[in-house]
Amino acid sequence: MGNKTILISNDNRSNTLTNFDKVDMTPYDNFRKQSSTFRRNNLKTKANEYEISFNPFINAASPLIKYVLEVCENSNDEAQMDDIRQNCISKINLYGETALNYGIDNTEVLVTRYILCTFVDELMNMNFSSGNKSWSSNSLLNIFHRETYGGENFFHLLDKFLKTSAKYIHILELMYICMALGFEGKYRVIDRGEVELNNIKDSLFRQIKIVKGRDPYTFYTSQEPSKDKYRLFNKIPYSLLFLGIFLFLAIIYSILTLTLSSQNSDFMDVVNNKKVVVDNLKGIE
Repeated sequence: MGNKTILISNDNRSNTLTNFDKVDMTPYDNFRKQSSTFRRNNLKTKANEYEISFNPFINAASPLIKYVLEVCENSNDEAQMDDIRQNCISKINLYGETALNYGIDNTEVLVTRYILCTFVDELMNMNFSSGNKSWSSNSLLNIFHRETYGGENFFHLLDKFLKTSAKYIHILELMYICMALGFEGKYRVIDRGEVELNNIKDSLFRQIKIVKGRDPYTFYTSQEPSKDKYRLFNKIPYSLLFLGIFLFLAIIYSILTLTLSSQNSDFMDVVNNKKVVVDNLKGIE
């Protein structure tokens, strides 16, 4: 499939983002049963039964995001722009491969790639804005999707995904991270854009928390009686305990026996000495 602009349907009844051929979602559905957070399976679940999962989009995009942030922090040399662009292209291709290996639907991979290209282009435009050369002259969005600006479409996609937030929660998390890391899109150039963008981020954050779900805080919860048998010593087996007691008593018995034997020997010596003295006295008489 060649690179092309993605058209998002306004039909809320549609289950797909575009008109691409439907791909078997079974591998991805199985994969999503696992989501970089801990969350309860249900409200009645035991305390130690959590569903461990991660966000596949964020995991696949981590190398790209990390690289872009490092570039923005450490380099604004226009002489390196072409090399940086090439590295970004390589990491976006790596993102697509990694996401597909996770079993993610190709349509969602393309949409999230569009989001990432828009995010990277804005940060790079700001980073290289002071020189004569412009990042936007050959932006990632133009290379991969034949578009020159996605700052408005980003928020159109956000509105689309919020209508079925449970289905697209992982993509919404990725979009939230992009905004948290500095993406502003169309709100960078409009009046009171910062205020409106902060409201959008706060609303998105709350929606993610609602979908992820948390157990309600309660002051008291009824507890079932424990089925564990009571044991006086939980960490010491009874057999070892009895053996220790037996050895202790045996040692005491041995000490007492030796002491008594020694005293009895001394007593017999005294008795024998007295008997000898008496016999000697009788002989003298």
